[in-house]
Amino acid sequence: MDLKTLEKEKVVLKGHFLLTSGLHSDTYFEKFRILENPKLLTELVSTVVKKLKGKSFDYVLGPVVGGIVVSYEFARQLKCKAAYLEKRDDKLGLFRETPITPNDRILLVDDVLTTGKSINQMIDAVKGFKGNIVSIAVLIDRSDNIGFEYPLFYGMKVEAKTYVPENCPLCEKKEILVRPGGKR
Repeated sequence: MDLKTLEKEKVVLKGHFLLTSGLHSDTYFEKFRILENPKLLTELVSTVVKKLKGKSFDYVLGPVVGGIVVSYEFARQLKCKAAYLEKRDDKLGLFRETPITPNDRILLVDDVLTTGKSINQMIDAVKGFKGNIVSIAVLIDRSDNIGFEYPLFYGMKVEAKTYVPENCPLCEKKEILVRPGGKR
């Protein structure tokens, strides 16, 4: 998979974007274009699964909403179970009596990695129920090489500039700021 394919499929958007993290960027990754396209999702997940060669997992764990599809596809290819972290009363956790034990090997997954905030929240949630995280996987890594305490695997590493709002050259040029995505 290459960047041109993602651009053709309207996954990669160019402009002036307000990210969920509060940062501004000249590039936005519309994950739902991936989730709407089984062939694209399967290919990106397959790229990561090849990198996970030799590792085995009992569960793939991802966040609700978009992470459900990502988790399921990873679990399907890895031949294990999928489970989902949900937010209730501002607390992230397993709320459906998923029978994960401390011995179960967990792969945490997410769609696009920028600051690591979502993954760190998932790590904290899994530690809260004494889960055994083995690795982390994302479809697209657009981060600045964040260091997690677990190995990180990705389908694509893409450079995309981010700016704090007060130092954003796009704001200085008076480019229209767009807030895509679902989290508000």
